[in-house]
Amino acid sequence: MPKPNYFSAHLTILRIFGLWSYDDSESRSSSSPKSFLYSVYQATLLFTFAYLFTVLEIIELRFSWAKFDDFISNVCYAIVHTMACLKISLILARASDIRKIINSFENGPFQIRPGEKTDEEYRLVSQRVRRTEKLLKIYFTIGTSVVINGLLCPLYVSSDSTSRQTRVKNFTTEPDRGLISGDDNEIVSRKLPYMSYFPFDVGATPYYELAYVYQGISLMTLSPIIVTTDVLYGSILLHIATQLGILARTLISVRSIGANRLLRYDLYKSHGNGWKFDDGEIFSRKRLDVEIYRLLKNCVAHHRAIISLAENMEEIFSTLVLLQFLSNLVIMCFPLFQITSLFIFCNCGDEVTQQSLLVADAACFCDWYEFSSAKMRRALLSIVQRSQRPLRLTVAKFATLSRETYLKVVQGSASYFMFLRKMHRADDDDEQ
Repeated sequence: MPKPNYFSAHLTILRIFGLWSYDDSESRSSSSPKSFLYSVYQATLLFTFAYLFTVLEIIELRFSWAKFDDFISNVCYAIVHTMACLKISLILARASDIRKIINSFENGPFQIRPGEKTDEEYRLVSQRVRRTEKLLKIYFTIGTSVVINGLLCPLYVSSDSTSRQTRVKNFTTEPDRGLISGDDNEIVSRKLPYMSYFPFDVGATPYYELAYVYQGISLMTLSPIIVTTDVLYGSILLHIATQLGILARTLISVRSIGANRLLRYDLYKSHGNGWKFDDGEIFSRKRLDVEIYRLLKNCVAHHRAIISLAENMEEIFSTLVLLQFLSNLVIMCFPLFQITSLFIFCNCGDEVTQQSLLVADAACFCDWYEFSSAKMRRALLSIVQRSQRPLRLTVAKFATLSRETYLKVVQGSASYFMFLRKMHRADDDDEQ
């Protein structure tokens, strides 16, 4: 049975864009040529096309303050790209912790183990892996389409727009740029894809082309990072929900699982000894109780491991999710892929909570009244007591990560949007 590749697609994209080193065996040695070359590539790519680009956008806010529409647009994109830089910094700073979380699925307590229910577990995990990969493809396509459209729009505008006006040389990145064409008074308007500060006149060749290429590379670097980090976080939450579902299925059928395992074991021994069972009792009640108790102990350990994993996820990502919520109050109506990433967080957080509640139901509906041992009932009781408190991920302890919270953000964004629209109309009335 092949081992599921939980996050191979996510990590491949992150590695391409400098956010995920090679395996520990290859990257742990600082003298490794591959590790050194990757570190140089990582520092050059991220500093030049992520951090520096975002700083230039923030500097440009000073020059676009006078124009309300340009300023609002620039603020939105600056927030998006600042969030991307924060995600980059988080991945780099907590790489070892995130690697442990990922390894816990592939090589740790949540890996698919041989034995009864393996086929069912493998099916559930494989379905979730395919879903997360499909999720990554969808949002990667959306994010890339948004960026490409933004990069191509200035070309359409420049090819169709000419104006008869005197060219004014400007050393900041105003949205409209011109190049003299034929007549001294005729210029062709040229736009950069995004408003960003440059210490030279980007209206002249070849500076315009260089600035255009730089912005294009920067956006094609930031967009996959934004999408992949968001989907990676959501994918981990979905796999946590899957583990809760597996635990619930094990609890609700713990008696039959124990009986089937004993039956398989005894059949294996009888086949090896050339001995056949008669129609009587195959195994004793005592042996069945011992096997059920062993399964219940495994369930308790599994449940604790899931809770610990969820707590680690919240400890690493909760502050970043809080910033994501706050930033979406401003930019909800602008970059589509940023909006959808917030929905991923809330939807996956809801699924974790729902699956944690199913664990309590499964523990209550298993054949607990058949348990003859007090220690078996205590093991089951510990799961029931802990499951009565739903496993909830939070936004840095301020709110629960759920669809209800997402709707509140949308409502708040609509209120702020109407306020800004009213301010803009007031400015227009004053100018008239």
